[in-house]
Amino acid sequence: MIRTHIYARLALALVLIGVPACTNQSSEQPKAKLTGEYRIVSGERNGAAIDPKELDDAVITIGESTITAYDKERKETFAATYTLETKRKPWEITMTSTQAPQTGVVTKGLIEADKDKVKLVYALPDGKPPTEFKTGEQQQMFVLAKTEPAQRG
Repeated sequence: MIRTHIYARLALALVLIGVPACTNQSSEQPKAKLTGEYRIVSGERNGAAIDPKELDDAVITIGESTITAYDKERKETFAATYTLETKRKPWEITMTSTQAPQTGVVTKGLIEADKDKVKLVYALPDGKPPTEFKTGEQQQMFVLAKTEPAQRG
């Protein structure tokens, strides 16, 4: 009887210790999958492919709450803060520009992380938020590949 009581308490303690750890992992997991430095593999705007020359040497960094784009000279060309809604897949992203032709512009889109690749599609100003990873009028999409530490610089 005493032995059973001890095992029951031990099992309860393990469950109580395990629950917070699982909760923390699941809430941090989406952003952890996104953070890093990326190069643009391909892009699409208004339903048509973006010329690969326009994307050459561009770098995108995704932080815990920011997305920043740099051109081939490493000059910042776009910056935004973002929030995620991860209840459904693909995740919904809301970005607010902090540097661009205009600041304070809010845009919505979809984002998906798969291993070392990220797909991001979003509405351009005055565009409707996308419902799939395909662009329509006033929408833009990028496929990003995580860079290796040796490629950064």
